[in-house]
Amino acid sequence: MATGSSDIWEVLSTARTIRRFTDEPVDDATLARCLEAATWAPSGANAQAWRFVVLRSPEQRAVVAEAARQALSVIEPVYGMSRPTDQETDVTARNNRATYELHDRAEEFTSVLFVQKRFPTASELLLGGSIFPAMQNFLLAARAQGLGACLTSWASYGGEALLREAVGVPDDWMLGGHIVIGWPKGRHGRLRRRPLTHAVNLDHWDEPADDLLAGHRR
Repeated sequence: MATGSSDIWEVLSTARTIRRFTDEPVDDATLARCLEAATWAPSGANAQAWRFVVLRSPEQRAVVAEAARQALSVIEPVYGMSRPTDQETDVTARNNRATYELHDRAEEFTSVLFVQKRFPTASELLLGGSIFPAMQNFLLAARAQGLGACLTSWASYGGEALLREAVGVPDDWMLGGHIVIGWPKGRHGRLRRRPLTHAVNLDHWDEPADDLLAGHRR
């Protein structure tokens, strides 16, 4: 089992998306700590107009599995994905194999639906500024405790209507996202990201920030 960490920099730099999980269930106390961490996120006007719906009954897991199936049918052609053979061992094949395993086993896992109340004066993007930090806090709390987690697209596409009906989400609430959680197979690894210079500019769009970043430890 992967180990937790109380080092914030270790947590941030190793909170990779996990798609392969053991059969061990997530205990209530560990899950509750992740949910509490979600409530510590920033919220516009401190309204805290969010709901975190834990989906773990057999009936709700079956709905999640159907939402996963529909999402997979959408993303396969978009990303040119296909099930890898046992002989394929390259990086793309390994990533695809983990993705298919997650979708195939969707009915086995506990997951959380993150919902944000709509306000007529705010765009969905602006409202996302409240629910997305809550989701990120949840992901980081999961990593800190040694859990694995995956932010999915299963609450989008055809899955949105399925989950809305199954959960009973009112029309004036929007589905912000959906996260699968569990104990990972294997270990958390370092994130792979482009150098910081690719993302940071100084004052103007194309102005490098090389001097600012010169002392940055890689």
